[in-house]
Amino acid sequence: MGGGVDGRLLVAQDYPLEELSPRAFEQLTVAVASKVLGSGVEAFGSGPDGGREATFRGRVDWSKTDPADEGAWNGYVVIQAKQSEHPSHKPGQNLSWLIKQVDAELESWMKDSSRRGEFPRYLIFVTNVRLSSVPGSGIDAIAAHIKSRLHEPWNGVKSNTLFARGLREGRVWHRDQLNAWLTVNDSIRLAFKGLLTVGDVLSRLGQLGGLLDPEQFAPVLTAHATNTLTTERWVSFREAGGTTRESVENIFIDLRVDNPMRETRSATDQPLSVLKEVLQRSDMVLKPSVVKDGFRRHVVLTGQAGSGKSTVTKFLTQAIRSRFAADEPLTATDREVIDGTDAALARMGVAPPRGRRWPMRVNLADFADAVGPDGGISLLRWISDRITDRAGLDIKPATLQNWLRYWPCVVILDGLDEVTAPEVRPRVLDEITQFVEKAELEDADLLVVVTTRPTGYTERLMPTHFQQLDLAYLDGEEAIDYGRLVTNRRLFDDLDRRDQLIATFEKQTKLPAMLRLMKTPLQVLIMTILLERAGVLPADRFQLFSRYFDTIYERESAKNTTLAPLLSQEQKVIVDLHEAAGLELQIQSESSNDARAVLPMAGLRALLEDRLTVLGHPAGPKRDRIADRVMQATTERLVLLVPAEDDSVAFEIRSLQELMAGRALQKAPDDVLRERLTLAAPSPHWRNTWVFVAGGVFAEGADHQRDMVVDIVESVDHTSPWPGWLSPVGPELAAALLDDGLATQTPKWQRRLTDVALRAITGPFPAEVHTVAAGLAAAAGADDALRMHVRNALMLGLAGAPRAAVAARLLLALAQLDMFVPGASMRLPEASGTPVGPVEIGPALRARLPEMPDPTAAATALEPVLTEVDDVRVADYGGGEVGIANPTRLVPWDGAFVETINDPVTGGLLELLVGALEPEQWHIGHALGIVYRVAAARKPIGDLLR
Repeated sequence: MGGGVDGRLLVAQDYPLEELSPRAFEQLTVAVASKVLGSGVEAFGSGPDGGREATFRGRVDWSKTDPADEGAWNGYVVIQAKQSEHPSHKPGQNLSWLIKQVDAELESWMKDSSRRGEFPRYLIFVTNVRLSSVPGSGIDAIAAHIKSRLHEPWNGVKSNTLFARGLREGRVWHRDQLNAWLTVNDSIRLAFKGLLTVGDVLSRLGQLGGLLDPEQFAPVLTAHATNTLTTERWVSFREAGGTTRESVENIFIDLRVDNPMRETRSATDQPLSVLKEVLQRSDMVLKPSVVKDGFRRHVVLTGQAGSGKSTVTKFLTQAIRSRFAADEPLTATDREVIDGTDAALARMGVAPPRGRRWPMRVNLADFADAVGPDGGISLLRWISDRITDRAGLDIKPATLQNWLRYWPCVVILDGLDEVTAPEVRPRVLDEITQFVEKAELEDADLLVVVTTRPTGYTERLMPTHFQQLDLAYLDGEEAIDYGRLVTNRRLFDDLDRRDQLIATFEKQTKLPAMLRLMKTPLQVLIMTILLERAGVLPADRFQLFSRYFDTIYERESAKNTTLAPLLSQEQKVIVDLHEAAGLELQIQSESSNDARAVLPMAGLRALLEDRLTVLGHPAGPKRDRIADRVMQATTERLVLLVPAEDDSVAFEIRSLQELMAGRALQKAPDDVLRERLTLAAPSPHWRNTWVFVAGGVFAEGADHQRDMVVDIVESVDHTSPWPGWLSPVGPELAAALLDDGLATQTPKWQRRLTDVALRAITGPFPAEVHTVAAGLAAAAGADDALRMHVRNALMLGLAGAPRAAVAARLLLALAQLDMFVPGASMRLPEASGTPVGPVEIGPALRARLPEMPDPTAAATALEPVLTEVDDVRVADYGGGEVGIANPTRLVPWDGAFVETINDPVTGGLLELLVGALEPEQWHIGHALGIVYRVAAARKPIGDLLR
């Protein structure tokens, strides 16, 4: 092809094509191909693509793009991207590299084992390397090479050639051609942030408008990025007994994420990591007009308590922010943070971001406090106010909206699980939805990351826009590496003590019981602290956290301070106060309109005085003096209850609040404890506390109490007011206890819990299938007999009814239980019964009313349920999992919908109606169960647990 595009002679700028990520270069290839070849170009997503970035079928008249070229193609065209990360300034070296790439692709097409599908008639290789234009050299040489390969025999068989298989011609689009096309196609070039020139930036700023001049706005955003580099870098290390904070890049490790979407898995598969996954997305162009239809651009990152979700968001923000601010004037501290972030990425083997996205991290608990139950402030306004606070200039939402439209951004929303108030959570979900939908309408290049715990996350956020990634538990090697890392940071000034602790830690981690506890970064951190102080480790998570509290208490009691004697003398009172405060805060956080649970000092003092009264201390100056000193010891010397805003206190670690609440609930007669556990079993808000109570019973209780806990798990779906036939909680509870490891040493109860968890296969589809998968994985790893028991149940499920087959397939994928299938790899059967498109629940159920014994009476009785779900649609979440397409739709927990299902008579009618569905319609009942759970599980029950 000649030196012009569309007949024009160009002086093209040389764009930094190598700065694009591999995925972004593939996107650029598709965009250019669409412009050159036409709208018939079909793009392929990331991942295995059969050797294709894009395809085209039809006529290509090359003279329309280059008058000097009279050739024409007509047939199936495959376009392949070939990007060199470090192109040479010597065209000869580029030619050698490109020939190797082309040969490798041609050979892949010819292999007998190739699964690339239809053989192309034409090939186009798109590359960022520059080739010589000297006649007979680079450009001519690669064309001649491709032509010569067409007739070369494959494996010595003369008749087996590329030409004989159907390939007629191949072409190369080299760097100079790409530069020319990009110069005349602003719509393509401006979509790829790695190609932006200074002029492009100024042009974009000129389009911002609003009340702030572009000349002011650019410095504001860059100043925000550089200022927050140093102010938002810190992670609290106070609970570790060391310094009060640590810079995030010094203590961060990359974490694996589960990938249930992968159909074929083997021992050679590379695990996904949260950094690689999110940063790869960040480097892509995420405009809806550019990405492939059906690609879910945004991410919901789920992780159990202590899994490091907030730390992940802090480091991700720092990594993206470092790239955005790298070329700005920086202070020595700014440069130190950027260098440290780059070093941390190198330590983890993760490539730094290539694109310049502007990042913003939002603490959703803070935002929820501002929103309140009436939805008084939008997410866009709240972000604008935060920038204004940092910048000292009034940033209007309209100006920020324009910035989001014209510049690639990432918004990280941390802590959706912290927003629990029934009146506030739907408002926050609505704000996130509106924010994303607005960006979609404006074709914004935006990445949104939301974090939450998996428990209770049944109202899936925009499932067609967000892909769910689940933080995996640490494996043994990862846990050991993290233990070394945090110990090095905590004891950096005491090398002998540090080395001794690391040696002890590594020795302990060889024990299977210890490996089961090293699941999250927080648990590993606590284990290093316990080893340092006590030298021994507990056997389950309840004892781990309880001994951690005891260790911190003993550390403070042993210090030479004026309060140390009081800590020893009044230990019972202080421990009881922590437990009472934990329960009060857990109750408050369930129903308060404030997202963050805090306890005023006056409330803490009231709890203390109540406890002193129970212990027989009469009112008067003596009791006041004891209360004064206990308050001081509790809030100043211990690090578990910490000062919060407005003269109040809170638990810095949420799991410790839940632990203390559990210990308070456990102190009850058996009949009261049974009532409490039965009542709290369905509630996602109380799930972690529930597991801690069970852990306390198994660690400290008698056998009859352990029987009681397991009996509740076995019977809760049949005896409690909760409709277990529609949305069972027993399998989830059983799986949570198995995952917690509390029955590991008691096979009797472990087998019973495993059997309840396996009900998820044959019973109603579990709402929290990820929880069940984790529990079954833990059970399968306990011993050979239990592994075979789980294996057989899953294999039967795969061969069973549609609902059972989907459940078994998804559990196998989520739990990564490859050992159940012979061979090194497996291909799971396709999910059966999954709806092809959205199906409305209400009409599907109404269609079955004529089959009821009294259709008219049934329709009247069930109208509150059917009306509520008339416009609720079933959606395919991917990987075989299904749910509802509009999950943020608010259904009140105290309305007619929940009351109708809870009523024994009308609930029984509904059970009959759901039972009348065809087996392939199992997803209708499952989706109805999710609607019910989202509503009913938000009903506050804390006051009933006191």
